[in-house]
Amino acid sequence: MIASTVIYERTQPFTETGVRLRIDDASATLNVSGDPNNPKPIRVTELAISYKAAETHTGGTTETVVEVTNITYRLDHDDHKVAYVHPTHLDQPHEWPAWVAELVDHYRPSGMGGAQ
Repeated sequence: MIASTVIYERTQPFTETGVRLRIDDASATLNVSGDPNNPKPIRVTELAISYKAAETHTGGTTETVVEVTNITYRLDHDDHKVAYVHPTHLDQPHEWPAWVAELVDHYRPSGMGGAQ
């Protein structure tokens, strides 16, 4: 997993949870070109992830559902300082860089609404 340090964390059980990470690994990059045949990787220095947790009740069963509501990248580049995951792609981790998906899973709130 990419080396990172939590620099801010906000937890409200069963509502909004967020974590802001300083990315300590220079290999953490984001391709901002939009063209896989002509990549333009830029180093990511911070990653902010927001989650929303809700309980669903079906019959006698209660389940906690956690969804990613925002992913924001802070980039080490003068022309491209910030990037976001488009809202229609927040539920498609296979489209994110693998290191991002790992961090999203690692910091995903537990069933009690707090970060792991």
